Amino acid sequence: MIELDFLGVLGDSKNLLAFSGGIDSTALYFLLKKHNIDFDVAIVDYGVRKQSVLEVSRARALAFYDNKKCFVYKSPNISSNFESKARDIRYEFFESLIFKYKYNNLILAHQLNDSLEWFLMQFCKGTSLFNMTIPPIYTKVINEIPYNVVRPLSFVSREDILCFLKNENIFCFYDFSNDCFKFERNYFRANFANELMANYKDGIKFSLSLMNNFCKGYANKLPYNKFHYIFDCGDFDLFYIDSAAKRLKYLLSKFQKQEINNKLNLESFSLVFGGRIVVEKSDNKIYVFLDDNTKITLTKEQKEIFRKAKIPPRFRKYMIKNGIFKI
Repeated sequence: MIELDFLGVLGDSKNLLAFSGGIDSTALYFLLKKHNIDFDVAIVDYGVRKQSVLEVSRARALAFYDNKKCFVYKSPNISSNFESKARDIRYEFFESLIFKYKYNNLILAHQLNDSLEWFLMQFCKGTSLFNMTIPPIYTKVINEIPYNVVRPLSFVSREDILCFLKNENIFCFYDFSNDCFKFERNYFRANFANELMANYKDGIKFSLSLMNNFCKGYANKLPYNKFHYIFDCGDFDLFYIDSAAKRLKYLLSKFQKQEINNKLNLESFSLVFGGRIVVEKSDNKIYVFLDDNTKITLTKEQKEIFRKAKIPPRFRKYMIKNGIFKI
C-alpha cells in the first residue's frame, strides 16, 4: 500500500479533503480511509464538462456511505483565464469552510508528477527557486486563525497511484481536459515531464525533496503578518519579498521581480505594484506592505521623527494610517 506523508499531522485533527473525483483525489480518499484518517470532503462544480454532475454525485455518495460531510460549490461561469480564476474560486470556497467549521488541515492531492510539471513550467518562465516548488506542507492564516495545507502524495508518482487504483478495483473519473494543449501544464506534461518521470523518477523525487527542504527553511524565517513585513537585507532579499507579496495576496510578475532585483543594491528605493503592494528599502531594511493610496499629511514633527528613524516615505504614512505610530 502507498505510504502517505504527514500522518502525524492529520491524525486526531479536523481535516478537509479537496476532492474532484479524478485519479489523484480518488486515490487519496481511499488511502486516507485505509490509514484511519478522519476527514470531510469539498468539491467544486465548474459546469464546463458534462461529467461534472456525475463527479459531484460520486463525491456525495462516497461521503454518505462513509458518514462524512460533503460540501459542494457550484461555480459561476468563467469566461476567460480559466485555470487562474478556477483556482481562486476553489480556494476561496475551501477557506470559507475551514474558517466556518474550524478545520485544522486542508488536504490536497498533488503528487510527484504535478511537482515536476510545475517545476519545468516555472523554470522555463524564469522565477525564484521558491516559486518552482509545490510545498508538501505549509501554514496559512485566515483572519488570524492558522491552518495547514497538506499534500500527503507529494512524493508518490502517478504511475504508483494508478497501480493502487487498479489493484484495489477503485473507480475514478478521467478529466479529458488533461489532453487539451491550450492548458500550458498539459503541453509540458506530454512533451517533457512524462518521459522524464519514466526514466528518472527516483532522482527527480530526491531532488525535489531537497529543494522543498531548502525553501521551507527560508520560508519559516518570514513570520506571518496581516498587512506588512519588515526584514533585514541579506542574501535572500528577492525570495523574502516575493514570499511576503504572496502572503499579501499579490503575485509579482517576472518583470516586477527584475525591477526589484535591479534596485536591491541601492541605499533606498520605493516601488508600487498593481496600485496596492509597496516595496521600499531604507537603512538596510526591506518593507513590503499593502497601501490603499489614502492621502495623509504629516506634520513637521512627525517628518523629523521618521527621518531620524530612517523610515521610508510610504511606510511613514502606512504607520500613521494604521495606528502603528502615534504622536
